[in-house]
Order: sequence, then structure tokens, then C-alpha cells
Amino acid sequence: MTNSEPDNGKSRDELLQRIELMETMIAAGRRSTTRCGWIFVLWGVVDIAGIAWEWSRPSYWIWPTVLTAGFLLFFLIRALKRESSSRCANIEGRTVNAIWSMMGLATTLYVAAGIYRHLAWQYSYIAAIFMLVGLAHAISAMVLRWRVQGMVAGLWWAGGIAMFFAHSDKEIFVIFPLEMFFGMILFGLYAMWLDNRSGLKGERA
Repeated sequence: MTNSEPDNGKSRDELLQRIELMETMIAAGRRSTTRCGWIFVLWGVVDIAGIAWEWSRPSYWIWPTVLTAGFLLFFLIRALKRESSSRCANIEGRTVNAIWSMMGLATTLYVAAGIYRHLAWQYSYIAAIFMLVGLAHAISAMVLRWRVQGMVAGLWWAGGIAMFFAHSDKEIFVIFPLEMFFGMILFGLYAMWLDNRSGLKGERA
């Protein structure tokens, strides 16, 4: 009996090739995420700048101004980097791109509505944002089988739950920056570091 004998219509070699193909596609999907590490860093810095501004001198126009600046920087940097859709040519890459694109759209609409209705001060408003971002991380982690990103998702959800136990604005000014630093900036820097490594293929971070 050899490896080439059929097993339910498929040889063992064919099954091994399919597993290898799946691993290759997952690795390619991770690379598409690590190449976007700068996006996490950018929005982490933008949000920390916004909360620092809010703490020093509260104003209705802080978040519209900060978020508009963030989007302008995002599109400018992406244009300079000349990001191409070919980087997400595999199904995992397209799936992850779709997850984050729809999360970004949903969060943008949610934030815009909250600011317009002057409800951005509510604890549940901020908690919902944390939960949305954590959900995107969790789905992406499951698709890419990336435990580190799964831990980041847990961090976002923990921050969302913590918001419901906050009793003052001072606690918000602690939870929010910590969440942005560890869940956005630190993860983005880690992703950028992985992207710069030559041996990313097959790595189980």
C-alpha cells in the first residue's frame, strides 16, 4: 500500500498538497495584514491625540477635526505607498480586506451619528466602538489562524466591558489611551516588524 493509493477518491499526496496550499494562502493573508500595520499605528496616534486634546480643552469640534485629519493622512500615506489590490489576490487577503473595510465603514457611520446627536460622551458609545474593533480582530484572527491577533481582540473586548464599569471621565481618559496604545499602536508596530522580517512565511506568531 503506497501514499498514492486513493482514499475516498483523493490520494494522500493530493490531500497534502491541499493542506500546503491552505497554509500558503493563510501566510499570504497574514502578510496582507502586516503590510497594513502602519494603519493601526496611524489611527492609534490620531485617537490618542484626540483624547489628549479633549482632556486639555474640551470642544465639540475636536473629534470632527481629528478624524478628518486622520482620513486625510490615511489617504495621503496610502497614495504615497501606492498600495495595490494585487497584494490581496488570495481569498484570505480579500476576506481580511473586506472585514476591515466594512468595520471601518460601520465605525465611521456610528461615530458620525454619535457626534451629530451629541451622544459621544456616553460610556456605552465608546464601549460599542471597542467591541466593533475587537470583532474585526477576532474574525481576522480566526480566518488567518493568528493567535496574537486573537489576543488583541480579547484586549479590545476587555476594554469595552471595562467602559461599563467606568464611573468618571478620569477613568475614560485612562482606559481609552491604554486601549489605543496596546490595541492599535503596539499591534501595528508588531505587524510592521513582522512585515520587515524575511522569514515571515510559515511563521506561527
